[in-house]
Amino acid sequence: IFACVSPMAVIPDESAKKIQESGLGLLSKWAPQQLILDHKATGWFVTHCGQNSFIESLAAGVPMFAWPLFADQPYNAAILSLRLNVGYQLTEARTGEAGLKGLKRGVQPTGTVEALQRETREILEKAHGADGKLKRQNARNIQVQLRAAWNDDGEAVTELKRLLKDIFSSN
Repeated sequence: IFACVSPMAVIPDESAKKIQESGLGLLSKWAPQQLILDHKATGWFVTHCGQNSFIESLAAGVPMFAWPLFADQPYNAAILSLRLNVGYQLTEARTGEAGLKGLKRGVQPTGTVEALQRETREILEKAHGADGKLKRQNARNIQVQLRAAWNDDGEAVTELKRLLKDIFSSN
């Protein structure tokens, strides 16, 4: 499912035709993201790594292919790939403010079609192997932790209650 909400997300006509003719994909102006992420058939999520998408994917236990553009997105992409180990960054596909800036770990994207094709093949091979299996398991582990935090006695609920008590008792 390719949801292209932003006017900047333009799928070339030739690519759109291939997707439609393949019977394997669906192009849409909007899609119910949480519903899709929660579906058992969802294996991976290609995302710009905005905060909502990032958290929704983790809450669903779905690993990610990160394609950040600007603002918090490159930072979130780094967290998911380097710290949490629940996804891969598409560095050669970067545009926008994040663009082709060098990354701190020494990777300097070139932005060529060949480099993007190479990176995509490498990432897909990893995603279908042991590394991808580990990332999927890590995503499921985080999902379990997030759900536990929102149980009645979970850390998130406890801290939210404490915050609300502090706010309303000080008035």
